Amino acid sequence: MNYKESFFERINREMSVFNYEQSLRFPKDETITIDLHCHDKNSSEPDEIVGRLLNIPETWLPSEDLLGTLKKHNCDTFTITNHNNARSCYEMQDKGYDILSAAEFSCTVPDYNGKIHVLAYGFTPAQEEKLLKFRHDVYKFQSFALENNLPTIWAHPLYHYQENAQLPMEFFDKMSLVFERFEVINGQRDTWQNLLVKKWVESMGINTLEKYEKKFGIKASDYCRNPYRKGMFGGSDSHMGIFAGLTGTRLYVRDLKDKLKTNSRSSLAHAALLDGDSAPFGGYNNTEKMTVSFLDYFCQIVMNMKDPGLLRLLLHKGDVQDKLLSFMLINGFSELQRHKLTVNFLTLFHQCLKGEAPGFAKKLMVTKDYKDIFTEAASMADVRKKNPEKMAESFDKSIEEIHRTLFNLMFSRLDTKLKGINLKGDDALKSAEDFISTLELPGHIRKMFEGKSKNGKNGISSINAPELLDGLTFPFLASSVISAANYASSRVMYKSRGMLNEFSEKLDDLRFPKKMLWLSDTFEDGNGVSMSLRHMLDEIKERNLPIDILVCSDTVKPEDHLIVVKPAAVFTPPFYKDQPIRVPNIMDVHKQFREGEYDRILCSTEGPMGLVSIYLKRAYSVPAYFFVHTDWITFARSALNFSDPAMNRLRRILRGFYRSYDGVLVLNKEQKKWFSGPDMEFKKTEVKLTSHWVDEKFKKSAATKKEMFGISNDRNVLLYVGRISDEKGVNELPFIYSRVKEEFPDIQIVIAGKDPEEDKLKALMPDAKFLGWVDHNALPDIYSAADMLILPSRFDTFGNVIVEAFSCGCPVVSYNTKGPRDIIENEKSGYLVNTKEKMAEAVISHFKKEKNIAAMKAGALNRAKDFTADSIIGKLLKDTGLA
Repeated sequence: MNYKESFFERINREMSVFNYEQSLRFPKDETITIDLHCHDKNSSEPDEIVGRLLNIPETWLPSEDLLGTLKKHNCDTFTITNHNNARSCYEMQDKGYDILSAAEFSCTVPDYNGKIHVLAYGFTPAQEEKLLKFRHDVYKFQSFALENNLPTIWAHPLYHYQENAQLPMEFFDKMSLVFERFEVINGQRDTWQNLLVKKWVESMGINTLEKYEKKFGIKASDYCRNPYRKGMFGGSDSHMGIFAGLTGTRLYVRDLKDKLKTNSRSSLAHAALLDGDSAPFGGYNNTEKMTVSFLDYFCQIVMNMKDPGLLRLLLHKGDVQDKLLSFMLINGFSELQRHKLTVNFLTLFHQCLKGEAPGFAKKLMVTKDYKDIFTEAASMADVRKKNPEKMAESFDKSIEEIHRTLFNLMFSRLDTKLKGINLKGDDALKSAEDFISTLELPGHIRKMFEGKSKNGKNGISSINAPELLDGLTFPFLASSVISAANYASSRVMYKSRGMLNEFSEKLDDLRFPKKMLWLSDTFEDGNGVSMSLRHMLDEIKERNLPIDILVCSDTVKPEDHLIVVKPAAVFTPPFYKDQPIRVPNIMDVHKQFREGEYDRILCSTEGPMGLVSIYLKRAYSVPAYFFVHTDWITFARSALNFSDPAMNRLRRILRGFYRSYDGVLVLNKEQKKWFSGPDMEFKKTEVKLTSHWVDEKFKKSAATKKEMFGISNDRNVLLYVGRISDEKGVNELPFIYSRVKEEFPDIQIVIAGKDPEEDKLKALMPDAKFLGWVDHNALPDIYSAADMLILPSRFDTFGNVIVEAFSCGCPVVSYNTKGPRDIIENEKSGYLVNTKEKMAEAVISHFKKEKNIAAMKAGALNRAKDFTADSIIGKLLKDTGLA
């Protein structure tokens, strides 16, 4: 079998080659090594509005600690690039350190209303004041820097800030005239973004730049010392100090040894930056470094944050959404600070990330449940001390293992508590309506940890929260901090994914692969959704489509294009015992999405996987679609008998859930109309009509009634296939069967299926034949031997059994509802009716018109041809952007 290099393998290989080539550019004894982009405690004013609302700095790292890490990581020349100030540089210069003054300025590109970061070096305090003044116009900023011999670097060019819009590609064309130095390896950005910048800089030939000069009416020489020579540089962009110095730049200084006799390293670095002889270095990275940095940052917020005050929140600049998010974060971090065990753990975690292993006394105090967590955290300190080059990879594995231990511990304890708590009596969730009515999150997170309110309702349910949460708080809070760090790192890394895709198109290289992850809560449950997914998986494998299906299960085995993650917990709702809820560890799915190189999502179920798909959509800024299989509104009204208030609440919950997606795929025209109407408010272009097909084995066979049902071949057979449950309408079968028998006493009803109502139906229809659960491979012969399929369900969104029956030449009688009415051609391939009386009449009429029976069978076979895998999959690929 031919091996195909994956996208990540390719870009890591190219980055490795680039690093090797750069390492050979200059003699080692004539280079100085410097991290041109790193931060410490004086990066006190975050660029992000939420950080300013919370009144927290970007880091609490002391300057001395940063310089110590840089030196340990083999830097021999130093600078500190805090946001919009060089205080740390001046302070360390006053203490006798040789530091190149520098800062990372937040600059505005006025004609595009874009915000970018520009690194500037070698300025004085007076020049810094001028730079701060000019930073609101990058053209004036760059002109001033050029006039004063201040080298500048455009930091992480593909990560920038603009309000409510994506910067156009011509923006980058113009900036290629304004800058001559570019940060092509940023230690916090992923390899894909860094390589895109590198290839872009390499594409800036003289002819291209002269063309841009004519297009924009500006001269590169007005902003650049060497306007047609573009330099590449690197910096760690480290805020926590963990990875400082592992990414940086080697600057070429001819006759370095001699020059060091009369010049400081900082002055030589300044001169080398102006000359532009540089060789960036740094390893591969996805989100690992940023995840570690965010995790350390969150730990320090818990350790150091003070209440910023409600008045600050209200009066500070920022929109309502930013202020609401900030208010929620204040609540969340305040709750973390209240929990001593969690604070101690996060403090320990921070110390281990710094390389400070816990002492022997602490080890003795750790309880058995947390021994593995403690050991894993301590190993991180050892890695930082002994093998810093492997920190990102090693820390990533340790964090994943700690999160898994915490997550599993939480759900193990929760399962034990749910079994122990008396869920009967007043506290029981006796029905789905009870659950919907009590499903709520409190306005203040502290309410979740308090006892019941006077009316017995306190948020999520009326269960005693402190009793339930006792022993769960630490694993819940600690695992939540890790999950938040993973989410934040992916969110920050890929928030400009649309622009990155457009940039790769511009370069005609490094296009991220188009590949979809299809999430589902059900695969082995034997229902219509799982059968459809099984058919889809077969076609995906046959056609080698860029789609993988991911399910959560203890029993399903992985296959090609089928990923299986183990559930952290399995719960069975008391009001719906036929469908267990399997809860995955969200980080397992997160990892699968990242390593699988997916760029879009499709989800089929509204359970835990639905929530996970929304998490992934927001974390990775990818399009996400939902495949609607179930009409929950009709189901709740007809099968669960929801009250009007409960129906309204369910509708709002569904609207909030579905509106989280970029589009929905629906199985019938009525659903399409409903989703684009006032209830769901989707645009018509966001609602796509799709359908199902059946396996090729469903075709007309020569099976006889005697072989399949043990009856005479001249008797008429009425067939039901599906779950024997009330929501499928099976309790109407006795009336219909009884009425038909009045006209055709010899007619035989056959039931293929099982479940709750089976015993009841056997009592009401003692002469019916019950086949039990039938293997799917046996169904074609059963359909072929039957004369008519009866479908008494009123809320099937499609009706796979209809297409199965049609494919075997078996006509169908069904209620005239959404789904069936889009498949059945009335009185051509079957019958559409509105009541059980009319259903009985249709069956009677069908068997009385013997001459039409053959035509009806032929009509069924003909209609089945409209539901083919080729046409349906082709449209699915187009609707999800994979075509």
